Amino acid sequence: MTKTFDVKSAGISVIVGTAFVVLLTWWSGTDFRSPVFPFMGMLAGFIISGLLVGFVSKEETIAEPGVASLAVGALSYVILSSMELKCFSMLQGDVFTTNILLVIFNGIILTFAGAWAGEKFQGTFEKKNSEEPGEYLEWGWIISGTILGITISLIVANLILKVAGLVYTPFFLALVLGLFITGLVIGWKSPGITVKEATLAGFITTVLNLDIFKLSLDPETHYLTTTTVIVALAAGLVSSYIGGIVGEKIQAAN
Repeated sequence: MTKTFDVKSAGISVIVGTAFVVLLTWWSGTDFRSPVFPFMGMLAGFIISGLLVGFVSKEETIAEPGVASLAVGALSYVILSSMELKCFSMLQGDVFTTNILLVIFNGIILTFAGAWAGEKFQGTFEKKNSEEPGEYLEWGWIISGTILGITISLIVANLILKVAGLVYTPFFLALVLGLFITGLVIGWKSPGITVKEATLAGFITTVLNLDIFKLSLDPETHYLTTTTVIVALAAGLVSSYIGGIVGEKIQAAN
């Protein structure tokens, strides 16, 4: 059975999610010069967006939270950029864009988490039909893949940095290698076709690695730029996707 895209749940999620993101950011953004609390408000808005998708939809949602979170992120960026809030006065030019992008990417992850919670409250997972294994995301493999991907990336990054010194190119090489192995293991060891799980695990792992990089090595956003964030995300998605396909091929051969 082919699952149709639920326009209603995605539309409601975009409207309400954008409203909450903007409102919660504005709420604290007018009082503080630091963006910390407004960023927390933005992330809360993304969670609400995901909860609505999961609760309103009649089936498990895969594409809907992804589309909704991208739309919420794009609309929120345009609206917040035009509001000139006090909290963003310290973030000028590309530094503002880079930080907002990182928050939006984290928001996408939280939207999926919110959608999962909404579906749990709705009882979607209890209604699963075991005869249709390809219809649902295997969250266990996504979480396992994310843990594996972060672990491999951090270990490889430390090994390369020990040899090459404190340069930032090895971080991205470690990310690509870690995510390829992540996709490979998920595709190889998981039952059925799980390329989408490998790709989503790659996205989550990439964003969390960027968070770690920013918080530990680049808190002032001197090295991370909009371009490097987008390139890292694209490289992570492609490498985990290719790894997933290779893993599926190995599984089929055995």
